[in-house]
This record gives sequence, C-alpha cells and structure tokens, in this order.
Amino acid sequence: MICFRLLDSDDPAEPLAQAVAKVCEGENPPDVYSVNPTSFRKVPNAPFAYWVSERIRNLFSELPQFEGDERTAKQGLASGDDFRFVRTTWETPSNYQIKSWFPFAKGGSYSPFYADVYLSVNWGKDGTELDTFTGSVIRNADFYFRPGLTWPRRTTSGMSMRIMPQNCVFADKGPAAFFDMGNSDAWAFLSLIQAQAFQALVALQLAAGDAAARSYEVGVIQRTVIPPLDEKSSANLSTFAHSAWSTKRSTDTANQTSHAFYAPALTPRRTKPLPTHSS
Repeated sequence: MICFRLLDSDDPAEPLAQAVAKVCEGENPPDVYSVNPTSFRKVPNAPFAYWVSERIRNLFSELPQFEGDERTAKQGLASGDDFRFVRTTWETPSNYQIKSWFPFAKGGSYSPFYADVYLSVNWGKDGTELDTFTGSVIRNADFYFRPGLTWPRRTTSGMSMRIMPQNCVFADKGPAAFFDMGNSDAWAFLSLIQAQAFQALVALQLAAGDAAARSYEVGVIQRTVIPPLDEKSSANLSTFAHSAWSTKRSTDTANQTSHAFYAPALTPRRTKPLPTHSS
C-alpha cells in the first residue's frame, strides 16, 4: 500500500500529482510511504500510522508492556457529586485525628514530575457515604493511599506524569500507576514515562492530531512498551526524576495553600538605595 502525506499543503492537488509522477518514475519522495497493511496490527488497536517506520512498529512485539512485573495502572474514584464530596485542602480540617478528608488526586493542569494535590475527598468511615451514594463509582479502592504516579487523563497538552504521595485517593480523571515500592522503580519510571520516546509510543496509539484533546487512558499506558532497565540506568533515571521533582516543588514552599509550604517568600532586596532628601 502506498500512502501520500500532504498535511502541510493548503492545496494538495498539485503536490499529489507531482508525488504520483515521481513514484511512477521510480523515485522515492520523502512524503510517500510504502506500507504492508498487516504491519498495523503490531501496534495495539492497529492505528493507521503509515508514517511510522517498521522498526517502531516492531517495538510493540519485541519489548514488554508497562503492565506486568509488579507494575500496573488503575482508574480511580468518580464521586458523582463533587460539590458534595470534594473540597480544596484549605477548606477541610487540618486535624489529622479527624480522618474523614483525604488528599484527592484528580488530574489538573500540565505539570510533569510534581504537582501539589490540592483537593480533598470525603472518605470518612472507609468511604461509606460515597459507597451508599448511587451516583458514585468506586474503582480499585484497594490501591487507595498507596504512593505512586498520577496524571491528568484528558488534556490538550502532553502527558504529565507526577509523583503521587501516600495517603491519597485517586480519581477517574486522575488515574494512577503503581510499582514495587521496595525499590526506586517509581522514580526511574517517572523519568522514563516523561521521555519523548515513551510519549511518542503513547501518541502513536492515540493517532490524534497535535491540537486535539487526548485521553491518556489507563489501557493505553498499560499497553505501551518499555525498555528493560539495568541497575545503573534505573539509578540514573531516579536521580534525574528526583532532581526535577525537587526543583519544581521548591517553588511551592512559599505558596501558603500548598502542602509544601514552608515560609512566606522574602521581599526582594532593592538593587539601589532609597533616595535621601536634604533638610
């Protein structure tokens, strides 16, 4: 099958005729792709990604998927009535003896590596009120309160995976990924997932235009392939991720509504002395 990619042309009629003429003359123009249609099946859901090389498509059969080997991705809670069950953290009691309101990871804006979990959800009595509310959908509750990674499920921006601390409930709009927490896998995979290569493999499965809103569903993350990491690579990636997380978090230490708040920002010093007036 021969495909012509003419997306950059306002009037593709003439460029198409030129490309067809070159193919008939035995040339291989850069915007022309010859693809075996059966190779589309190597990518999950067989997207019509004719512009991708055969080497990239083969990765989906050569490398292991993200889901497996003590790695998993899960969809979380849909309250069904956020006005009733969800608050910002500064609206809820700060006394941790009152164990009704817990941090709620519910997506948010684009912010890879770090984003403060600024919402809380009423999970009092192990979510009894939510469980009895007919509009709510509780998924994978056995994974709640575990540390991991989370991301906004639907966005026009790229995927922004960030650390999710322990004691959080995660949402359907803020899915979460979990790892063997006995090692540094979470930090290493945070670097790996935010890398352009991984995100390109995710985008390949979505087959969406650059300006289109994308849904980074749990199933897409589960099926995306990852390279094996040796001990040295894992340690290096963990270091990079922790450095990025720490740098982004440092800006929140002066934000009084953030969990990272430490002290108000200092008033900038003047670069020039104040003028004096003679009597």
